[in-house]
Amino acid sequence: MAKAPPHIPLVAGGMVGPFGRFTDRSLVDIALPVVQGALKDAGLAAADVQAAFVGNAFGGAIVDQESIMAQVLLAPAGIRGVPMQTVKNACSSGSSAVHLAWSAIAYGQYDCVLVLGAERLTHADKRRSFAALATATDHKSVDENRSVFMDVNAARANRYMERYGATQRHFAQVAVKNRAHAVMNERASLRTPITVDEVLSDRVIIAPLTRAMCGGVVDGAACVVLVSPDFARKRGLSHTSRVVASGLVSGLPDGDESGNATARAGQAAYAQAGIDPREIAVAEVHDASAPQELFDIEDLALCGRGEAIRLLEDGDTALGGRMPVNVSGGLTSRGHPVGATGVAQIVEIHEQLMGRAGARQAGAPKVGLAQMAGGLLGQDSAVATVHILTV
Repeated sequence: MAKAPPHIPLVAGGMVGPFGRFTDRSLVDIALPVVQGALKDAGLAAADVQAAFVGNAFGGAIVDQESIMAQVLLAPAGIRGVPMQTVKNACSSGSSAVHLAWSAIAYGQYDCVLVLGAERLTHADKRRSFAALATATDHKSVDENRSVFMDVNAARANRYMERYGATQRHFAQVAVKNRAHAVMNERASLRTPITVDEVLSDRVIIAPLTRAMCGGVVDGAACVVLVSPDFARKRGLSHTSRVVASGLVSGLPDGDESGNATARAGQAAYAQAGIDPREIAVAEVHDASAPQELFDIEDLALCGRGEAIRLLEDGDTALGGRMPVNVSGGLTSRGHPVGATGVAQIVEIHEQLMGRAGARQAGAPKVGLAQMAGGLLGQDSAVATVHILTV
């Protein structure tokens, strides 16, 4: 079990760029303003960055840039010559990059580390996008016109319905809630309000999932700057949040749902932070499909098994509720540019803790959580990450 580190890394600043379809822009064009914005938000310069990690899952498949993605994306921002790595870990690529940066600061290797998550996932030939996504499985062949991830999500959704009495309408309510959050997020890819009936009548992807319940293929970038407490003191950085835990685990292909990767990453993070799940006031979770938000809440022990439906019905997970979830709009409405998503979650929680989320501000939270999962090993995620931030 992970132990509390000698140094608690701090978020000094960050930025999330717009998420959407940007086929006319290079990945450098998408990433550069976000890196510059994150440094400006932190009150730092490129010369202050001692190391960097870049989360990018599918650059080789979509933009034909593979081995030196970090160097290519960061050089235009003036970040050159320092240690940097490209991190590939499916949908957890960005949050895995955060984990590596967190570890480097927590154990004294560096004092200022930049993390960029960036992805161009859209392509004129959608089969190329689906083929790229399929590489995050251990399957030798998949249907080039569909997502195996939605197949697995749908299978768990059907089991959840049978076990706990959930309905397709509950899943639609999650999608509607997150779209309402995204309407207030100028960086979200989908900002038109929708109704439960519209979600239910949308095209069926695989029952019980309709298109409006599924995260779309989009492009985007997000960046965060982590610093050590000593560095923050010396530089007078006062508007910082504390990343008190960073849990990362790999999947168990023969495991059961109760001990899945998300559950184990959550347990590791809670133990490392010395925090009870009941202390979480705001959360960003990996809702690749609407029902997955319900699974994640339960896997993370934010409520009991089968109780996420009640939280949804009572409005607890909506903005203004007891524990708002995915106030950014989540993957289903903000969008899911794979390598960027985990970093965007960290920035969102940081902004919430700093009281800087504008119309999406969820009260005055003191503790927030960000969770990502990626890839498939059997029926489990290949990787899961959980970060806990406090003021």
